[in-house]
Amino acid sequence: MPNTILICNNLTYSIGYKKLFHNLNFQISTGDKILLTGENGSGKSTLLNLLLQYKKEKALQFFPQSKNPISYLGHQNGYYSTLTLKQNLNFFNSILPEPESVKEIDNLVSLFGLTNRLEDKISSFSEGMKKKTGIIRALLAKPSLLILDEPFNSLDTNSVSILETYLASNQNFQALLLVSHNSMQNQKIGNRNWKILDKKILDV
Repeated sequence: MPNTILICNNLTYSIGYKKLFHNLNFQISTGDKILLTGENGSGKSTLLNLLLQYKKEKALQFFPQSKNPISYLGHQNGYYSTLTLKQNLNFFNSILPEPESVKEIDNLVSLFGLTNRLEDKISSFSEGMKKKTGIIRALLAKPSLLILDEPFNSLDTNSVSILETYLASNQNFQALLLVSHNSMQNQKIGNRNWKILDKKILDV
């Protein structure tokens, strides 16, 4: 049976006078691959920020299934541009509670076609290569919950296909929450479809 990863009970959240969520309830379990959609300003980014700060929010109860509860890739790819790809990955790997093997890192780098750029500084990368670097960084953690906010932006067609296949089949995370404006990706990756509408999450 799936294990519960996260429970949200009656979350109400406002920014100033604007109420974004009212009595929000949801649950995320192992095996969930959720596509999160919603109009601009509906609260998608706010929801992700609340999940990242779950320890401060009483309405959110997290049940970690690993030593790395959450791994997140947002609009900032989270690397050091003055360091090489290899230096970045070695650093981020070294601060994980359960560091990956060199072989696993090499496999991810090879999967996204960056093996020949390991010794190059991130500042020399194209936007698509920077995005792939951020994706690799996020995947290293093997988290309970992997949160990806528009990870397909800047990727070429081949890289989009590689990432879709990886997310659809990989077990390096317990559950996935993916923000994407492309509803077709839910058919390839997800098994649940959330839509934020009128301060609620509709599980459609």
